[in-house]
Amino acid sequence: MKKFLSKSKYISGLQCLKLLWYQFNRKKEIPPPGPELLEIFKQGHIVGELAHKLYPDGIKIERAWQPESMTKKSLLALQQRKPLFEAGFTYKSFYAIADILVPNDDGSWDLVEVKSSTSVKDENLHDTAFQKYTYEGAGLKINKCYLLHINNEYVKNGEIEPKEYFKKEEITAQVDKLLPGIEKEANAMLEMIEQETFPDIKVGPHCDKPYECPLQDLCWSFLPKEHVFMLHRGNKAAYALMEQGILKIKDIPSDYELADNHLIQVEAHKSKKTYVDKAAIKDFLSEFKYPLYFLDFETIAPAIPIYDQTRPYEDIIFQYSLHVVEKEGATPVPYSYLAPGDVDPRLEVLKLLKELLGESGSIVAYNAGYELKCLKYAVRAYPEYEKWVEGVETRIVDLWVPFRKFFYYHPAQAGSGSMKKVLPAMTGITYDGMEIGDGGTARFEYMRVTYEPGIKADDRQKVRDALEKYCELDTKGMIDILGALERVIGV
Repeated sequence: MKKFLSKSKYISGLQCLKLLWYQFNRKKEIPPPGPELLEIFKQGHIVGELAHKLYPDGIKIERAWQPESMTKKSLLALQQRKPLFEAGFTYKSFYAIADILVPNDDGSWDLVEVKSSTSVKDENLHDTAFQKYTYEGAGLKINKCYLLHINNEYVKNGEIEPKEYFKKEEITAQVDKLLPGIEKEANAMLEMIEQETFPDIKVGPHCDKPYECPLQDLCWSFLPKEHVFMLHRGNKAAYALMEQGILKIKDIPSDYELADNHLIQVEAHKSKKTYVDKAAIKDFLSEFKYPLYFLDFETIAPAIPIYDQTRPYEDIIFQYSLHVVEKEGATPVPYSYLAPGDVDPRLEVLKLLKELLGESGSIVAYNAGYELKCLKYAVRAYPEYEKWVEGVETRIVDLWVPFRKFFYYHPAQAGSGSMKKVLPAMTGITYDGMEIGDGGTARFEYMRVTYEPGIKADDRQKVRDALEKYCELDTKGMIDILGALERVIGV
């Protein structure tokens, strides 16, 4: 069977030739996409379907299994001189499916690439250039190239209006600059995939750009347990150390120039002892005023707004967990909310929290800027709560601060200040074994069982129960972390 280089594989090849080789030769060894990536794919598909509404007389080409068959169907459809959705064409050993082809009166076609991003990105230009090269090779005359992306300023008010939801930007000039190098680049890729072994590609920043590579666990497996890439936001230093053959944090020379936070990490990993700045922690804890309200949100951020007065990718609170500690030593009192999914949850969240959070005392969150941002988004639709949110802002204490600023660092944090690392490092409590154990999974599972058709009742309830347990652990965990900090300074 003839091997074709598709536009997605061409982009993979530009990122990493080793990844491309695996896609052709060891596809089964590439880990399947996780729930977060699957949700991104799903949102992209939904956005693509919405874009079709801009061309109501358009024709969708049904997919054929073989590229040659797809080309025959698409060439036949060209004769109708109507907008075509997902027409596919081959040229030499190259194959590409167009999101939208729009006919012009002079016999040419405009190429419209649809993306679920909110701006034009470099990889979009390479993607479109590969398409134009392939289509023109197949006999089409491509006049102009456009990127149709999401307008992040669009506000839903009733039915989605595709003309307002999308922004259409011409990228013809940028695409044409890339065309001369397409064939050479693509032919080199085709030669490479015929090799018996994969090319020796060093790890580097390209492992995450423009997309997170699915081979990372394989390619980075050479790193020791406590490696230099644990340096917090220290990839530049870590790559420099790796070039010198230094992979373990404990092997970093004492006279090596590093940022202060990195020096704290290095000493902690070498000594196997926790770093503690008691004075800074004591000063931080002085900000807490009883009663304490430990608060955590879970949110959705759909590409296409679900509720009126929301924007694309706007974070919408669908769940909160709250634990209230009235005074020192008091038993925490739990409260929670999980939206049913049939109505906009924001008003209910604002109403309930206004009542529960009272008018005094510290509101404690981990990376509190996120909770505050979500509340501010909500009051754009319900401005009557704006002054209340302003009052909330003056009471918020961010429990992330002592870890973000390295007042405390335990080697088990592995360079991270996230709660998922801090909680087990300080208390031994982990998220291991939970059906939902991270915010991304919480978001995507809620979306799945709430908005997808055909979900069984027991599946939906199972997810909702798991969401309650996960969100509750976040606020319980904050109480445990605060207690651990108090013990550190002898309170």
